[in-house]
Amino acid sequence: MPVPTQSSSNGSTALSRLVVQQRHIDTAQAGKKLRAYILHEYRDMFVRPDAIALLRQKRVQVNGQFVLDTHILQPGDCVRVEIDMIQAIRGRLRGLDVELKYAEPGLVVLLKAPGINKPMIEWAAAALEVTRDDYDGSLPDSSDLLPWIAVNEVDKGLRSIVILVDSEARRQAMLENIDNGLVKFTVCALCHGNIDQALLDQATAKSVADTAKKALCASANDNTRGNTLYQYDMWFQYNNLRADVFDLATLRVMSVTKSSTAGHLTMIQGAMTHTASPSLVLRRLMFELGHPIAGTQTYAKPLQNHKDKGALQAFLKIELPSLADIGKQVVVDEDIPPKLLNVCLREAKFYGQRQKKALAEIARLGGSSGQPASDTQAWTVDLVNGKPAAYISGRKEFCGFVFRELPKF
Repeated sequence: MPVPTQSSSNGSTALSRLVVQQRHIDTAQAGKKLRAYILHEYRDMFVRPDAIALLRQKRVQVNGQFVLDTHILQPGDCVRVEIDMIQAIRGRLRGLDVELKYAEPGLVVLLKAPGINKPMIEWAAAALEVTRDDYDGSLPDSSDLLPWIAVNEVDKGLRSIVILVDSEARRQAMLENIDNGLVKFTVCALCHGNIDQALLDQATAKSVADTAKKALCASANDNTRGNTLYQYDMWFQYNNLRADVFDLATLRVMSVTKSSTAGHLTMIQGAMTHTASPSLVLRRLMFELGHPIAGTQTYAKPLQNHKDKGALQAFLKIELPSLADIGKQVVVDEDIPPKLLNVCLREAKFYGQRQKKALAEIARLGGSSGQPASDTQAWTVDLVNGKPAAYISGRKEFCGFVFRELPKF
C-alpha cells in the first residue's frame, strides 16, 4: 500500500509528496532485470526517462537494499519504490499532446492533438488541477486521478478543442448553454471536389434530407425502403441532435486546391451552435451534399495518397459563456493546423509537376497535326477537367516508341 513519508524543506517539516509503493515478485515476473521490471510495471505512471531516473537517484530498493539496475529479480523479492507523485503526474502529462487554453474554477478548455481519446483528456484535466502551483487540496497517492467530465465530443482522430468540468452540475449547466445556442464551435475541413459557395448557402435541413432519402430509396428494395428512411431520421435522435441542426450551421469556402488524384480539394469553415458534436454534424452534412471530408472516418472519403487515420478536419475556435463570471464571454481561437495546409501545398505541388510534365510531352510530340509545338505556342492542359496530354498531342511515347492515339468511338 502507498505510504506517505515525512520530510523537511527549508528547515520546516511538512508532508512530502513522496509515496512509497511495495510490490512482491511472483513467478511470472521472476528472472527479469530490475530496470526492465520498473519500465514495464510503471509504464502508465512514468515516461521512460523518469523511470530510469528512479534507479539513478537510489529511490528503488530490493529486499531493503540498493542494487544495480541489472539485478535479476527472484520469486518473493520485495521491490520498494519511492515516488514523487506530482512529478510522476507531470511526467505523464508531458507524454500527452494537450495544451491548456483557458481555466477557471471547475472548468478548463484544452486543445488536444490527434490520437488523444476521451479518457486521456479527462485524466489530463484532473492532472492539470492537482499540479497547479497554488493547488491546496489533498495530494494524490497514485496517478489514477478522478477524471473530469468532457462536455463536447472528443474525437480521437481530430485536433479538437474540448470543454471539461469537474462535476455533473457544471456539465449540465454547460449543456444547457449549448442547447440555448450560447456556445459556438468553428471547425475547418478539407473536402473532396470544387465546392461552390452557393451550394453551401442554399443547403437546408429539408433539402439535405430530401436528397439523402432519395439516394437511400434508390439503393434500397421495396422491403427495406421504409426501414432505411427511418434510420436517417433516427440518426439525429441517436446522436442527440436537433432535426434542424443543419440549418444552424454557417459554412463558407476558404480555398480551392487542384489535385491530380482527387480533382479538387476545398477547404471550408463551419460555425455551429446548438450541438456538442460539431465535427460529426459537419461530416454528415458535407457527405450528404456530395463533397465528403477527406479522411477515414464515418461519412468521410479517403484521400488516395494520404494514409493517416482520422479526418482532415480540426477545431479552430470556440466561444462560450463563463460559469464562474456571469456575463463574461470566453473565446479560444486557433490557427489552421499545419497538417491541413501541408496537404494543400503537397497536392498543388504534385498537380503542378504533372501539368509541367504533360506540357513538356505535348511540346515534344506536337499537337494533333503532328507538328512540334513552337516556343511561342501556348498549350493549356487541365488534368482535372480536360483531356490527358496524349489526347491533345495525338501521340504517346512508350519504351522509346511513339504511338498514335486514336480517337475514342
